Amino acid sequence: MSTCGRLLSGMGASCSSTVPPERAAPSSGMYKLEIELKRGHNLAVRDRGGTSDPYVKFKLGGKEVFRSKTIHKNLNPVWDEKTTLTLDSLSEPLYAKVFDYDFGLQDDFMGSAFLYLESLEQQRTIPVTLVLKDPQSPDEDLGSLELAVTLTPKDSPIEERRDSTVCDHIFTVCHI
Repeated sequence: MSTCGRLLSGMGASCSSTVPPERAAPSSGMYKLEIELKRGHNLAVRDRGGTSDPYVKFKLGGKEVFRSKTIHKNLNPVWDEKTTLTLDSLSEPLYAKVFDYDFGLQDDFMGSAFLYLESLEQQRTIPVTLVLKDPQSPDEDLGSLELAVTLTPKDSPIEERRDSTVCDHIFTVCHI
């Protein structure tokens, strides 16, 4: 193992590759999904004052994988939050559910939407608008969420180049 490999092995980075980055293919379906939750538009009113206290939960395969902060008294919230998920497969859609936070009570459902990962273009950041729906009232306008998503195979040329750049930089720093 190179000096760089030893330095970064605990950080999850890899410096050596036996396959040229141009020919790298996803190993056993591993992907990285970067999600930027930007904002909500015209979300549903759920509080008496004509507003809501929205937050978003993202679920994958029935498990919660991310929860945003709560934005109080706002139907057009700006979150600007990012998360990165590691996926084994693209077959399960990402499920976004919006809730109104109610202190001491059960939070109110404000709408949900699915993002089908198989349909995403890879290695490119894509703007996504999720139109929120309620399965019980499919015609009701519940607003929308604005996201930016980037789907990348874990061992793509982009990832390999990032790792190499980090390794070269740290390797240089170590020898000064």
